[in-house]
Amino acid sequence: MLREGPSTSARIAQRIGESRGSISYHLRMLGRVGAIAEAPELGTKRERWWRREPELVVFPNDPDGEGRAISQRWAALFFARDEEVRHRFITHDVSAEWQEAAAVANWFICMTPDEARELGLRLYALTHELRSRANPPADAAETFVSVSVLPVVSEKKAS
Repeated sequence: MLREGPSTSARIAQRIGESRGSISYHLRMLGRVGAIAEAPELGTKRERWWRREPELVVFPNDPDGEGRAISQRWAALFFARDEEVRHRFITHDVSAEWQEAAAVANWFICMTPDEARELGLRLYALTHELRSRANPPADAAETFVSVSVLPVVSEKKAS
């Protein structure tokens, strides 16, 4: 959600139906590892604002059970947002110009974790360049760009 702009634990908690204390804790943990940063210029003595640092989003690798559960919840929310945008694209009227410009693709590629990381970083660099423009063209519309570089996990449960 911080990809959409700075926010507070209270705002995020209300939006996703979680407790403010839980969200506040997780924001502090994300801040501690450098995934997000405080935005003190936006806050007050009672409100702590956070912003996302412009880095590639990666899944936290938390060894404990609670951390894994939090990571799974985060991933589910992340993927649900992607699905919501895709669903609206196919169920709502979209201009012919955007119908022609939109692109969706996926591939199965054999690669190492290092190659996957490099691919993610290169794709991120391209999108970050566009996202960081100070003055996008006047006719530019908000556009959803989603990239996943994930290993194909077998149906069997990992032990």
